[in-house]
Amino acid sequence: TTVLAIYILTLGTLFPLLATVHVYACLGRATHSVPSYTPPAPELLTEPYECRFDGSLDFCTRDNCKGRWKPPGTHHCATCGVCRLGFDHHCPWLGNCVTAGRMKSFLSLLVLTSITVPLAVAPILPILTTHVLRALSASHADPWATTIWWDRWYSWILCGGPPGRWVAGTLYGFRVLRAQRTPAPRFSGALIVQPHFRLALVVGAGLLLWIFAASMSIAVMMDITRGQTTLDSVRVRVPKRGTSSRTIVGRFIRIPYSDRARSSAKTSAVDTPPEVPQYGSVTPRSTSRIYPVLAKERIYDLGWRENWRRVLAQPLFDYRTPHVG
Repeated sequence: TTVLAIYILTLGTLFPLLATVHVYACLGRATHSVPSYTPPAPELLTEPYECRFDGSLDFCTRDNCKGRWKPPGTHHCATCGVCRLGFDHHCPWLGNCVTAGRMKSFLSLLVLTSITVPLAVAPILPILTTHVLRALSASHADPWATTIWWDRWYSWILCGGPPGRWVAGTLYGFRVLRAQRTPAPRFSGALIVQPHFRLALVVGAGLLLWIFAASMSIAVMMDITRGQTTLDSVRVRVPKRGTSSRTIVGRFIRIPYSDRARSSAKTSAVDTPPEVPQYGSVTPRSTSRIYPVLAKERIYDLGWRENWRRVLAQPLFDYRTPHVG
């Protein structure tokens, strides 16, 4: 029929696209978003920039970085052994890092998974529901299961409490139904027509994958809207030991002041730089000031419209490498 043809065509499009995006997200573990820029001279910088506690530029000597400059927004991934420009987080399911340059493809992967999995499982759910009810009835009707499980008090405690009581009983019901199945040749469709635990296991795993992908999609969208990375949100929730809940030790902003700004600061209380916090310092000749980044301060947030515009403007598959200076 027409509906079946549309359904098959839709899945035939979604699955290859999903596989392509997944393979792309796994590629370039040692090369993608690895910066190799020539470090600028700090005294020539006129815009605020992220720096070390003393105002100097940050360099990385860990693993394979070999003393390379870490531009603002760069973080070293201990798993991959390289620094990533625009680092968001390391994804163990991809075996690779997610960065700002690949955020569009990563979000596309999550959204495609959230759409494809329930769409593929939907036709099987009514049949699977019938099989689960049959397995539950068979388990209740079995004398051994009734004596050992359903009539025992520990069935309410073991296997995760009351919900686990029904799950364990249903699993045993599939075992009872297996002895009642009619033998059928392989690839005959009996796996769907007749009750099989394997079908319930595959569908259950798919539903868990759908819940995970949908939850991650929402979390990533919220981070994009707020102009922060996953690493930023984790730092806020889990501060380092011995760190004040109001600051993130290791992240500082250096604000250069031109001669014009310094002269206006002497006559304007509004423009006068505030007192330096306990982690800050004043560089020689007061040409700039250094401030610690507050825990909930999003220094790269450009507003939700611009944040989303930047993500959506990215190519879905970008094989360009950062400029080598």
